[in-house]
Amino acid sequence: MRIGVLAAFLLTGCATRQVQTRQDEVPLTGERLPDSGAAEVRLAREDRGGDADFRTAASKAFAADPTAARAALEAFLANHPDHRQRPAALALLARAQLASGDAAGAKTTLEKADTGARTPDFDFLLGIAYGRLGNHVLAVTLLRPFLASGPPRIGSLSDAEAPLLLRAAAAEALAETGDPVAAIEQWDQYRSVDEAREHERAYARRRAEEVAEKIPGEAALSALSVPRAPFVRAVLGAHAVAALRARGDEASAVRLEQDVGLIRRNLGLDPGLQAAASVDPLRLGLAVPQSGAQARLGEVVLRGAMLVMAEPTASGDPSSYQLMVRDSDAPAERAGSAGVGGAAWSLSREESVIGLLGAPNPRGIELAARDGVPFLLLDDHSPGARTTAFQLIHAPESRAIALAQRALALGARRFVVLGPDSPSGKRLAGAFKIAVVAGGGALVAHITYVAGATSFSAQVSELRKIGFDALFVPDEATRLELIGPALAVADIWPRRPRLLAAPSSATAPTAGRREVLLLSTALSLSQKLLRNAERYVQGAMLCPGYYPAEDARSGNFVARFREAYGTNPTAVDAYGYDGLAILRGAVDRGARTRADVLRLVGSGRFEGMTGDIRFGPDHGRIDPPLIYFVEGDSIRLLR
Repeated sequence: MRIGVLAAFLLTGCATRQVQTRQDEVPLTGERLPDSGAAEVRLAREDRGGDADFRTAASKAFAADPTAARAALEAFLANHPDHRQRPAALALLARAQLASGDAAGAKTTLEKADTGARTPDFDFLLGIAYGRLGNHVLAVTLLRPFLASGPPRIGSLSDAEAPLLLRAAAAEALAETGDPVAAIEQWDQYRSVDEAREHERAYARRRAEEVAEKIPGEAALSALSVPRAPFVRAVLGAHAVAALRARGDEASAVRLEQDVGLIRRNLGLDPGLQAAASVDPLRLGLAVPQSGAQARLGEVVLRGAMLVMAEPTASGDPSSYQLMVRDSDAPAERAGSAGVGGAAWSLSREESVIGLLGAPNPRGIELAARDGVPFLLLDDHSPGARTTAFQLIHAPESRAIALAQRALALGARRFVVLGPDSPSGKRLAGAFKIAVVAGGGALVAHITYVAGATSFSAQVSELRKIGFDALFVPDEATRLELIGPALAVADIWPRRPRLLAAPSSATAPTAGRREVLLLSTALSLSQKLLRNAERYVQGAMLCPGYYPAEDARSGNFVARFREAYGTNPTAVDAYGYDGLAILRGAVDRGARTRADVLRLVGSGRFEGMTGDIRFGPDHGRIDPPLIYFVEGDSIRLLR
């Protein structure tokens, strides 16, 4: 029975390909011994017992029973420590240990041999052992000499098995030592071994593509700038195409895509690269959860997006845009051939959308980049310049920074943070401090409370002892509802956002009423804050990302939303609206290809409900977030 080398050595290490050899075929004297290339050695005639023991132990090394082989070889080495076949026995024992998954034991065994007695097979087996133990640098060093010359013969390994073992081990080690292109080339060598079986070739293809997944597009493009084997070009091609599209070089991307697609077909691989033959500029895509735990999120995003689709054209004619929707959280059985990220794939290939809005998904972002599809992400993290995705939601840190900068502009110089001791609270406090110091201010205190706390008497007592101009609360609006009244008990009240006449006058604590600027990120801000704490938050400056204020910017949006859905829009509704509005706005400005949209989105400015939207070089959102303030029974946009 022939057992696959990966199952035998690389993965489970519990068996080896069996070669049928009878005990009487094991050489004794004057013949090539099964020590993988050792010179002909004549056994010591004075140790006839050792001769027989070695014959028995070596014969077991040919069988598919590494446990029995180990026992026999260990017994031989213990009983005949000075036998001339000791190097051969050590090599065979190491091979048996590797076959049973004991890489540490194999390393120890191989290191027992005298330096002068070591033959190339020792370096080969030691390289395999080091690779399995995670020392990939030494593994590459030991295995590299064999990559050109081929492996030595290792005991009973067949002529096909040793090359497969070498290529697999070298590929894994090269990938871990920062040379993924060379690793892919080794997987190509693996699949090219004449006697490799189809399941082994399939494994090599899969591992090569897994290595390629981690190669940045620009690195893949650089690798293909020199001649490469067809398989290597086929594996790296998609990432190089994505890099060209991220640069806006659509013509070169199409040429490379066609070339790579032809290579993949010639190799019998799924072409998998060819984008939709044509793009419909009136088709916009939406990839959001429609099933599972996040289905509600998809419903909310869709509400805002539908208002964009319902808007008439500039001439007053009904909109001819189409919204194509896919479930980004579809179960595996409904995700189609693209698997995870299939929503982006389907919208790009099957629906030919010119751009899409959706929830973040690494695989979806990658698939969109391969086809050059602009992807507006409902995310607060930058996706990176090598993608075609853009961060739509302001980062929480940017909202803290905006509040600090506005307070500094109003004259505040001494600041206090009162926030949760959670990781997010600490990150916001850190960003706020950096902005304060950069603007010439000082953070005089950082007072924390347990996340989710409902009582703040101890913290307010500390505040009474400190002189400050502004207080920052990096927490949700529901927490601010409780903190506002607690501050009033200590006679600390919010100051309306106006220029401080004498900043130093507010720095010293007093026994009477004190007014300070009250700042908060106030995530999930709603009318509930006014219902529960209106009196205590008058003048508070808030930066929640979006609030449905009835002003010139969003008044029409708010009115239309209420008419359509009978409620106020949330921040998620506003981001959904802005994402689709950006794509439609790019087409309205004349974009007819995905490259056109990418160019306009990457360099333009779009007036949205959540701000004057602009993106930086890393495709992160860089326009300052909107700030609101409490005035009477309303929350208004602060100009």
